[in-house]
Amino acid sequence: MKKRTQNIFSILLVFALMLCTLPATKADAASTLTGGYTSKTNAYNWGSYVANRSITMSMPEDEDEEWFKFTLSGDSKIYIRCSYQSKMEGCTLALYPATGSRPLQTVDSLWDVYGADTLTPFMALNCDSTTSQTQTYYIRFMRGDATGQLYYTFTMYDRIKRGHGTFNLKGTATNSGNPGASTDGHDSSILSINLTNNTTIPPEAIVYHISSKGTMSPSQGNVHHKLMPASEGRWFTALAANASNGSFGISPSDDIPVKQQWQFCYNVLSPASSTMKNVSLVIDWQYDLANTNYELYK
Repeated sequence: MKKRTQNIFSILLVFALMLCTLPATKADAASTLTGGYTSKTNAYNWGSYVANRSITMSMPEDEDEEWFKFTLSGDSKIYIRCSYQSKMEGCTLALYPATGSRPLQTVDSLWDVYGADTLTPFMALNCDSTTSQTQTYYIRFMRGDATGQLYYTFTMYDRIKRGHGTFNLKGTATNSGNPGASTDGHDSSILSINLTNNTTIPPEAIVYHISSKGTMSPSQGNVHHKLMPASEGRWFTALAANASNGSFGISPSDDIPVKQQWQFCYNVLSPASSTMKNVSLVIDWQYDLANTNYELYK
């Protein structure tokens, strides 16, 4: 029994020693930087973009600037959030491309601080990689009029977010039918809704996907829902015939704003008259945090 206990202890000891010798993960190895990255040529290499990745700098009082380098894959939009405290007043952030001395964006702590009255004020740099290739970018932190040792944290975030809403249209659409058997069918009367000032929708949100619902009486076949956004001035017809709902081929590439006037009607091939009530639009949208002061919408 004693020998068996000794064997078990030996196995546990070996296992513990193995754990101690394992390399630290990136999170375990993370620590505060202490300066020394004072030019573009010796910028701290932050690596490739990873959402929510952070680094913290303790900037010595005898250094005027620090540089950081990172890479971003093509067709990406992110922002770099820099923590802020009153001691940093006078500092400036700038974003640079891999080549050239002209900044892509500059933000100044005198007027570019978000959430100044909250517990977590911050500054923000936007970075858009609009090509299909991975690009290298540089962040330059300049102390300006700020004095003493400065502490700040950079964090990377995705800027493009998604949201969802359902909007009910008032009234009942009526359709007298298609007695002439026109192959174009016959459109109903129009219902409309104005989402221009709807505060649940983020500023400059664009349609990611949109569909419609309604209750038709009597229900018929060969019915298509139709939508017209005011910005387009033309009707979009549902991709498939369905009396109770319609899905439309609108995507972010169409760049159609959500916050505008929308009109709805339905098209029938039947000669019989009908009505449609309880009409609603179901909209998935896409928005950029740069347009919302970096506030999330539900």
